[in-house]
Amino acid sequence: MKKIVLALAFLTTISFAQDRQEKSILETWEEKVGKENPAVNVYGALFEIKHKGDLSSRISLSQFDNDANIFALGALKDLAGEILILDSKPFISYETSNSEVGISNDFNHEAALYVSAVVNNWTELKLPANVNTIEQLEKYIEEISSDNHINIEKPFPFMINGASSVVNWHIINWDTTDTVHNHQKHIESGLSGVLEDTPMTILGFYSKKHKAIFTHHTTFLHMHFLTNDEKIAGHIDEIYFGDEQTLYIPN
Repeated sequence: MKKIVLALAFLTTISFAQDRQEKSILETWEEKVGKENPAVNVYGALFEIKHKGDLSSRISLSQFDNDANIFALGALKDLAGEILILDSKPFISYETSNSEVGISNDFNHEAALYVSAVVNNWTELKLPANVNTIEQLEKYIEEISSDNHINIEKPFPFMINGASSVVNWHIINWDTTDTVHNHQKHIESGLSGVLEDTPMTILGFYSKKHKAIFTHHTTFLHMHFLTNDEKIAGHIDEIYFGDEQTLYIPN
């Protein structure tokens, strides 16, 4: 009996040591890749909008009126405009009755799609001159994530500031009687345009696991922008960044 007890104690000690070793390896890996991305909250999904025609409200923005450090993007209920929130200040863009860009700075809106995070501090990085397209940006973010304690397997926000060389943009204004949705029709439904050498702030969200939820099936990124004069805000369809761009990732 004594031998059996000793054997069980020995096996328990080995098992505990193995558990501690595995936990230590996991903790080291988590520390390396960054285990504390800001929590990203998602309401609604692109596939529900496009394939089910569900344009209903998923959340009221008014509940965030007194919250600090919110960074968010999305689309209004009924796809009646675009949502951008920078450090808790909303820039809700829509097409006015005379086909111009309107900007609302209040939270009295409903969202069909809403992606948000609370970020208290950002790490500032210079965007390399050879990073100019969405595809190149996506790859660069993946390359720097580990060294900057970002877990690339989980969603996170980022920002870019600078005078982008070329930006193709749109502000959706959907005809709710139209039940056939696709990306091109969304672009053409409201206002669209091209900006050149225009100083702006870009907010984006990166995720490998949210295709057809808040990113399209060809990319891991979803980006909105606000020009520095605060006259235009909207969704970025294509972009060529150019020189002197600053990238911000959560600290």
